[in-house]
Amino acid sequence: MNLKTTLITLSCIAGLLIIITFYVVFYSGGGTYVVSSNLGSDAGIFSASTTTPAGGAASSTPSSTFALASSSDDSNTSSSLATTPPGAATITWTQGNETLSVANASISGSQLTLGVQVTMDSVSECVPLTLRLIADEQGDLSPPITSQFTFPDTGTCNGTPGETYSAQPIVFTLPNPGTFPIVLTTGGTANVLFEVVQNADGGLSVQLPPNSD
Repeated sequence: MNLKTTLITLSCIAGLLIIITFYVVFYSGGGTYVVSSNLGSDAGIFSASTTTPAGGAASSTPSSTFALASSSDDSNTSSSLATTPPGAATITWTQGNETLSVANASISGSQLTLGVQVTMDSVSECVPLTLRLIADEQGDLSPPITSQFTFPDTGTCNGTPGETYSAQPIVFTLPNPGTFPIVLTTGGTANVLFEVVQNADGGLSVQLPPNSD
């Protein structure tokens, strides 16, 4: 009789424990499960993703945040890529308050014409013409036939503040027509060496010399 009573008592206790366990697992509400991480303060990202709200559905907020961050990076890269457009002049320098660049080049007979773009700053001033042709292997410099910049809106070398003048013609006489590369320098404080070369199709390109930084 005592054995039977003991078995019944143990069965009741076991059943009670099963009910308590079932309640704790399925009906105790949302709980935060801490994930061990060596990421320091970033570990909060992972603990947020392991929070289970009442009803048993895992939150999707962290994954949405990562998707938005990825999209933002892509747009920055595109923006970052859009800051250097195709066909931009490769020879650009600063002279005083102005920015200059060689936009194109052409040859007619013994004359080389460079199209130079000039972007004025916020002041009006005369832009000096410091471009020089390197005439020989000794490094002798030859000035252009064009004596100075002459901007169309002023008729002088004084540019209008904030104005951009595209392809201002600067003409040189070539000592050896048909010989390439033609080496020039921007002169001034920048003193950037560059060259005009002939392409396979007969066209011209303006570029930095090979192995130039």
